[in-house]
Amino acid sequence: MDYEQFSQDVTATAAAKRAVDEFAKKQVDGLHICPRCGRLTVKARLTTNALSRHADVYICDACGNDEAVREMKGDPLPLKDWAIAKIPR
Repeated sequence: MDYEQFSQDVTATAAAKRAVDEFAKKQVDGLHICPRCGRLTVKARLTTNALSRHADVYICDACGNDEAVREMKGDPLPLKDWAIAKIPR
C-alpha cells in the first residue's frame, strides 16, 4: 500500500466513523435499517438487537453474529465497508 492509498483509507475510515456516530445519535426505539448491512432488520426495541463491537450503535442480529465470527478470526469488517458509510452525504 502506497501513501496515497493509505491516506484515502484513513480519510474513508474517518468519514465512515462520523456517519456511524451520526446515525447512532438518531437511533431510538422504532424500525431502522441496520447501519452495517443496510437491510431493514433492526428490531423495533433497540436493546433486543446486537450492539456492535466496533461502534456504539445497534446492528441486526445477523450482523452481530458476523462480527463475532470475524472477531474470532481477526478479520473485522472495516467501518468504511458498512452500508451507512456508503450512503452519499
